[in-house]
Amino acid sequence: MTKNGIKKLAQISYTRGRLNNEKINRITKSLKRGDLKLYIKNLKAIDYRNRVTITVPDEQGLNEKIHFFSKIYPNKKLVFNIDSSLLTGIRIVDADNEYELSLKNYLENSLKGSAND
Repeated sequence: MTKNGIKKLAQISYTRGRLNNEKINRITKSLKRGDLKLYIKNLKAIDYRNRVTITVPDEQGLNEKIHFFSKIYPNKKLVFNIDSSLLTGIRIVDADNEYELSLKNYLENSLKGSAND
């Protein structure tokens, strides 16, 4: 099977933005080992593009944050993580874009800037 064919199979494995187990079972049974590896790689790539990981320092106001980010990223799966080392602020990873607005990041960048002066 061609790479484009396997890529299309990975795309149709989703129903309304979620993996459809029935489709996956039917597809995987018919693929050879090499094609199966490529199929899984394409599934992971699609999942990576459709996921936004949001890291916050604590659970305070988590419901409001979920509601806020679901409006900003309506067609993406939101994954929330807790990382107390952020101190305050937030880190957002959307595919290849990473945004960190935290006290820790500000302090680290400030110290680097003053060391270069």
